[in-house]
Amino acid sequence: MRVFLDTNVFLYAFLNQDVAKKMVAVKILATAIGNGNGYVSLQVAKEFCSVMTKKSSKPISELAVALDLISRFNCAAGSFEKVRRALEIKDQYGIQFYDALIVAAAEANGCDEILTEDLNDGQVYCGIKAVNPFKE
Repeated sequence: MRVFLDTNVFLYAFLNQDVAKKMVAVKILATAIGNGNGYVSLQVAKEFCSVMTKKSSKPISELAVALDLISRFNCAAGSFEKVRRALEIKDQYGIQFYDALIVAAAEANGCDEILTEDLNDGQVYCGIKAVNPFKE
């Protein structure tokens, strides 16, 4: 099974704000690395760096190490076609554009699930189930 990891999985793994969510995120990352079935997009890496530079006092060298970890996952390449597809997905499901980009990237890479807090837990988008791994 291929899983697409949204930005919040990485943020919880590297921020110390919520210990329970951090433990879930770390387990997800370890499992996906071990199985080789985790997918990300450059959007995820960019969002991660943006949030971490705003909300974290970690030095850039630590963020670079985190970025190296993100780069170990299969990367969904971007294209104008995926942006166009994201517009269609946004229109079809009524979701935010950047969330639609995530769905488009997951779809293009044959993912079965998207692990995220940003989409409706359990809803299927383009044949891909959104799963909130942090749901209590």
